[in-house]
Amino acid sequence: MDCQAKAVELKAFLLKIYRCKKDFELFVIDKKPKTRAGVYIVSKQRIRVYAKWRCCMSLKEIAIHEYAHHIHETEKRTNQNRRQERSHGPEFWRIYSALCSKATLMSLYTDEYIANIVT
Repeated sequence: MDCQAKAVELKAFLLKIYRCKKDFELFVIDKKPKTRAGVYIVSKQRIRVYAKWRCCMSLKEIAIHEYAHHIHETEKRTNQNRRQERSHGPEFWRIYSALCSKATLMSLYTDEYIANIVT
């Protein structure tokens, strides 16, 4: 499957878990940067998932993580000054955990560690 088709599939997967209030773009990039498996670009509301990280984690896991950033930024941010709040602060981790738990309960995604706790 090519990167564009994988991006369409991942976006549909994310929207099944939770339909966000603000649209976003999702791209699957066929490379493996040294420091990140994915990135959320706030100013463009764009998720990038780097496909060559799939050896370490699933593309679904990376997409959920970046989607949590999108939801945090567009719907749940409590402090409007982004520089005063950590990108991986408590609110972000609540959103990420909720998305992973819901995906597990819906049988859309399986992480054995989460599944053993949630189910």
